[in-house]
Amino acid sequence: MASVFLYHVVGDLTVGKPDFVEFYGTETVELAIQVIGDSTECGIPVWRKRQHVGMTENSEMRQQRFVGILTSLDIVAFLARSECLENQEKAMKTPVSEVVVPNNSLLKQVDPATRLALWFSITL
Repeated sequence: MASVFLYHVVGDLTVGKPDFVEFYGTETVELAIQVIGDSTECGIPVWRKRQHVGMTENSEMRQQRFVGILTSLDIVAFLARSECLENQEKAMKTPVSEVVVPNNSLLKQVDPATRLALWFSITL
């Protein structure tokens, strides 16, 4: 058994990551398929649009706007429904807000200077 202890500053874990882009729930399933296909992540975060553009947003406001994470599996399950199979054109134009499973607890905002320690064991 090998034990590993990792200790990082959260900011170190985000170096080299692409800029965060908000994907809104009003966008279509068709566009979501393209974005997920181009993404290096397994899903895309879905957001509600800001009520007041230009206003500084605190973490609580941002948490409330976050809807959930849309994955390719969510899209496949949606497109496999009988009503989607009957009208594929309509299904592709459906807003992702009707497909994503709402779960705003998936978003965790932390200060980049936060220290993160992980301890895990591997049995070979």
